[in-house]
Amino acid sequence: RRFDVDDISREAWRSLAEEPLGLAIERYLQNDLVCGLAMTDAKVGLFTQPHDPSLVQNRCFLYHLIGNKTGEWKVPVGGMGGVARELEEAARRSGAEFLTGIRISALGLNGKSPSVEFEMVGKRQTIEARFLLLNFGPNVLAKFTGKPFQPDATDEGSVFKINMLLRKLPTLKAKKYPAAEAWCGTFHSDEGYEQMNLSYEQAAQGRLPDKTPCEVYCHTLTDNSILSPDLSEQGYHTITLFGLDAPWRLFARDNGTVRKEAEKKFLASMNQWLEEPLEDCLAVGRDGTLCLESKSPVDIEDSLGMYHGNIFHDAPTWPFATTKTQRGTWGVETEYENVFFCGSSAQRGGAVSGIPGHNAARKVLEAMKT
Repeated sequence: RRFDVDDISREAWRSLAEEPLGLAIERYLQNDLVCGLAMTDAKVGLFTQPHDPSLVQNRCFLYHLIGNKTGEWKVPVGGMGGVARELEEAARRSGAEFLTGIRISALGLNGKSPSVEFEMVGKRQTIEARFLLLNFGPNVLAKFTGKPFQPDATDEGSVFKINMLLRKLPTLKAKKYPAAEAWCGTFHSDEGYEQMNLSYEQAAQGRLPDKTPCEVYCHTLTDNSILSPDLSEQGYHTITLFGLDAPWRLFARDNGTVRKEAEKKFLASMNQWLEEPLEDCLAVGRDGTLCLESKSPVDIEDSLGMYHGNIFHDAPTWPFATTKTQRGTWGVETEYENVFFCGSSAQRGGAVSGIPGHNAARKVLEAMKT
């Protein structure tokens, strides 16, 4: 109803919720680079394209734009570790207890009091709770319940991450941009609109694209507290490369070989703009290895259990109720009593929005009153 008050609102609803996002991008934006810049927010982490009939690109786009009601992205001081520490300290002050290094062996979900069976330091233990919050995806839940997991084609992850520690920031070939200015914010490479349409087509054919679209973020230019004072004084920096059009399917058969090939391609994408290659600017560890870490969708699934390396757990859902049964719910409910999703796979929540955690907490508070 809010989007049916005037022509502008109706056009916004049509462009974002009813038709493929590519139509709006091509209707309102003319410059190929600007079109590509808009489209990156619609496909980061997902294997999709502007005219995808599933509209998963629209949903991804919305989650990247609703932050702070302006779409503004902020850098957490101290890194994500700082955010986690603050949450931990607040929870401990309220009496929470944390157990780490455990392996869950079974979940008891059929009674009013769910239980978790786990192993810690070689000892098997079982605890019961009034509520159980799940911060993993439905694929992991299916493993514990023994029920079949039926993924959608849009659930496949598409991401290639390279984390790097640099001795110095690389110099650009374009001399008019100082290094600190060029690397502040987001550095886009091979992310033009038509270029990404081509890279999507090539990846869909089962091969790494000739030109691999990617973007780089330098956290330490905004917040150097994540480095030791010694490294910071010496001019060290951390940068993260996020590669697109690198779906799980490309790495599934021979992850090690394809990961190495992808790493070379993504670094080459960045090096085309640099006076000196990124590899020459990397810090060297005590063991003599370069301070660089690459992760494919297969690596992400193996280490974190995210289905096919999907950083959102599964395809993002709309940030509003789409069926009558969803109305009046928090979107975190499961088929099991007092068992709720609190992570990205919850309905009407996902990405880095924090919405599912908030909604799970509200659901618990609501249930405690009944």
